[in-house]
Amino acid sequence: MLIAFRCRSCGAPLSKPLEERAWQPLPRARGREHHSYGPSTVRVGFFARDPDPYGPAGSAGTWVINPLDGVLLRPHTDSARLHGCCRRDGLDGPNLLCARCGGEVGVEISDCWTEYDVRLLDSAVVPEPGGSGASPGEGR
Repeated sequence: MLIAFRCRSCGAPLSKPLEERAWQPLPRARGREHHSYGPSTVRVGFFARDPDPYGPAGSAGTWVINPLDGVLLRPHTDSARLHGCCRRDGLDGPNLLCARCGGEVGVEISDCWTEYDVRLLDSAVVPEPGGSGASPGEGR
């Protein structure tokens, strides 16, 4: 069954329709070149629920999606949430906003020493069974 994630506040689609997979985390990324993306913990077209809390996101059970499957997500307006060496390390709390209403909805992890994931906050999103995902013309 396909699931699409929507913003709990305004109902905007935040992901394409995705298929669930069991959580199988990758080992920590090390030794990559600066400004290069690491591997995502989930393949395009899939999502997984991480049963453990993720750092400052403070939310047990974040929904992990491949960044290429995110829609209507934008960087946080508070630059203190966007730290990292090359990109975003995800250590300063939620750094993704719903592009429609501006609510904090997730954490992008994309630094040179991390995996490359988007973690949607359980408290901020609604998984919609059979979800329709983004409407035509709506993109990241």
